[in-house]
Amino acid sequence: DAARLRSVSRQCSLISCVIRRIFPLRLQGAPAAVVRQKAVDEKTEEFKLVYRFPGIKYCRVLSRLKLLQTATTMVMLPPICYLYLQHQVSLNIFLYTTGIAVFAGAMLYGMSYFFRRIIGLIYLNETGRTVKVAHLTFWGRRNDIYCPTESVMTLDEVGDSKRELLLQFKRYNSTDILYFTIKFGQIVDRQKFSQIFGELE
Repeated sequence: DAARLRSVSRQCSLISCVIRRIFPLRLQGAPAAVVRQKAVDEKTEEFKLVYRFPGIKYCRVLSRLKLLQTATTMVMLPPICYLYLQHQVSLNIFLYTTGIAVFAGAMLYGMSYFFRRIIGLIYLNETGRTVKVAHLTFWGRRNDIYCPTESVMTLDEVGDSKRELLLQFKRYNSTDILYFTIKFGQIVDRQKFSQIFGELE
């Protein structure tokens, strides 16, 4: 009987140990699951278009063309270097090709820095609590940003004149700055636009 009691006691302690190990893991995984579910809900939630910039399609084309031009220039540079070392091309051709490659890289960086910060579309969900902003990535693809409406600074808080060509899209919880234009853009829903950025006049 004593041996049986010891055996049952060991089994109970083993089971309790397993339970203690399993449940904390589940509790730790719960917040991540909630975050993933929240992200899925934001993407599947219906958003209404508030603002569009028709010129974003041209920015996308220019961004991808610049990538192609830079890649082509970089591919041409190594053979030119090899031919120069073999004394088959002149120094002027080598310097000219190198200059074009450096200039193309600098232009790519400058253009991508600018294009990545231009907003193409702004949406607001039905409850008016979440703003979705679409802009370009370095590769010329679309990237969506979701942020609470209360985190977006109004035009008065940003301090830009409403007649300026480019207006800043700032958030309280982020240092990233995006830009949009009222002059060349289209405000599809003025009421929702005012709900996000405040009154225009």
